[in-house]
Amino acid sequence: MTGSPQIKISAIALHRCRNLDTFVPVKQYVKEMSVNNIIVDYAKANKEFRTQDLLSRFAGETGFSEKTLSWTLHRLVSERKLYRIGRGRYTTESKQVFSPRPNAKAVRLYKRLKAEFPLLSFCVYNGEILAELQHHLSYNNNIYVETERDAAEAVFHSLQDSGERTFLTPKEEWISTYIHLDKKSVIVKPLVSESPLQEVQGVKMPEIEKLLVDIQCDKDFFYLQGQESIYIMDHAFAMYAIHINRLLRYAGRRNIKAKIEDYIKQKNR
Repeated sequence: MTGSPQIKISAIALHRCRNLDTFVPVKQYVKEMSVNNIIVDYAKANKEFRTQDLLSRFAGETGFSEKTLSWTLHRLVSERKLYRIGRGRYTTESKQVFSPRPNAKAVRLYKRLKAEFPLLSFCVYNGEILAELQHHLSYNNNIYVETERDAAEAVFHSLQDSGERTFLTPKEEWISTYIHLDKKSVIVKPLVSESPLQEVQGVKMPEIEKLLVDIQCDKDFFYLQGQESIYIMDHAFAMYAIHINRLLRYAGRRNIKAKIEDYIKQKNR
């Protein structure tokens, strides 16, 4: 009789392990289940956390090794009990992925530019996608074309020569005086290297992390800055899956990493 419970536990352990397409000894399985409970309880009390937070908080706990923690976090993510939002960063909240859709003109321009300048990198998007993030809605009918800095002027002239109403890295006063958001214009800007991009319908478009940083930096987005940019950040973090490491890495390339880090600290208080 004393051996039966152990046999039963072993059978359950082996069954659960097979469901995970792996095999671990029963003692290790039981140890990982205790780590599992620790992580789940900690995650419930903390909306977002880092692997290092867990290691610091539970150092010395029986069976709480870095290897066991890494394996358990991987399993919880695969079971959709946790969601990875960056390298070594997790949350319990399931959020939608920001997936903008290019309009017909954006698709046409992207294909044309890639045919004319096949060796250049481009990011093309329609200003309408910004409306998903705004508090005070403003219609933006512009098409944004970003390309390598040294080639931006050549791309600008090519578009201008084809009859497109085109502007090259316009400043705030140009936007206010000559470029009306409700008119169909093309704005050409330098593409920052290592920009977070995604491909949608064959068009390279910005990831949410790129937009959040560019809105803070680009002069042509002046109407989205100030208090509106704070709302945009709040809304984006509430609605979409934000990859924190990617956001901070790109913010660093645009020299506002400290500003974004400060926002994240304030948000997590």
